[in-house]
Amino acid sequence: MTIAPLVQGQLNIVSACQAVTPDTRHFVASRQQLSQAQWYQHWPQVDCGERLHARDAVELCRSVVSGPYPTQLVYDSLHPAARGATPLLQSLITHCPGFIETWGICSGQFDPEHAGVLASRLLQPGQRLLYLHDPLQRLSGDSTPQSATLNYLIFSA
Repeated sequence: MTIAPLVQGQLNIVSACQAVTPDTRHFVASRQQLSQAQWYQHWPQVDCGERLHARDAVELCRSVVSGPYPTQLVYDSLHPAARGATPLLQSLITHCPGFIETWGICSGQFDPEHAGVLASRLLQPGQRLLYLHDPLQRLSGDSTPQSATLNYLIFSA
């Protein structure tokens, strides 16, 4: 079986933010974050309506999943996936139902070769796979808006 990359693209976003007070609902990723005097929750300025995903990312997922081929989603974010399911991934699935399989991973930097290896292991004949890398740091000690590039690849088997 041959795996072919069909499309590679980028979505450029800028974040908005709001100061948050740490409580039992927030995950503290490091001691450095614990010692921060103030934390800020970041989200894409042009969002999905719930301060979670860029509207363009949701529209991309909807357009890919509405195609004629069964499609898998690999959502790669900075946040480790507990059993493959982060709140961000769950939200994306809710906004874009119809993927035959969804995977939440945390690989760090965008790497098209790594995405291709994943696609070759996950895809079955006749399927497509959307790999979406979301590098936005959602919790930060800095209130400066972040500029982030969401990279995506669509593979076919």
